Amino acid sequence: MNSFESFLLNSGLSWTSSKVIPYLLMILIGIILVVLLKRILKLKNKPVKIIIQLLFFILPFIIYFISTPIYEGDFSNNSIEINRSDENKELQGKKLVVLSIPGCQYCFAAIGRMKKLKERVPSLEIEYLLCSNDSINNPSYLKWYSDEANNAFDISVAENVEAMSKLAEGVFPTFVLVNNNEPLKKWSNDSFGVVALDELEISIE
Repeated sequence: MNSFESFLLNSGLSWTSSKVIPYLLMILIGIILVVLLKRILKLKNKPVKIIIQLLFFILPFIIYFISTPIYEGDFSNNSIEINRSDENKELQGKKLVVLSIPGCQYCFAAIGRMKKLKERVPSLEIEYLLCSNDSINNPSYLKWYSDEANNAFDISVAENVEAMSKLAEGVFPTFVLVNNNEPLKKWSNDSFGVVALDELEISIE
């Protein structure tokens, strides 16, 4: 997430709007550049003129896309419902649990999103749950995450590491919405895009 997207989020726009608006703005800037070029350039060679206008039209979009690319899961919202069982009974209350493992760069990168989510929905409890017994023997794994979280939410080790790893299907981070005794709602990292974040905020509010 770049500073422009953060500014839009801080202004109260949705996650989806904050992701889409910058790209639409780049298209608008491209149109303005083409209009200005028509007034400035007096080329008689029509094919060359069209090519130059086309380049200036797409240039702002390309520059922004290079700096802030759109990934496959950015707009996804593919959740799976998981029935309650003895295996996942440690997931209690009403919160968003991020299943992670030590040294996972994607889990670490997701902390920024979770901190922003917590800012926008202070009532939402978020917990990072490490699915590895190594985290017990090596506190540095917990510290790696907790330093980045900076007390925005809890970082802990799963009580049943095997069950939580099975719930994540070996894919980390995995996001699990816990709502008391209702079925769990689970997203993989690739399916937890801006649309999912918007839906989550609405359900919490």
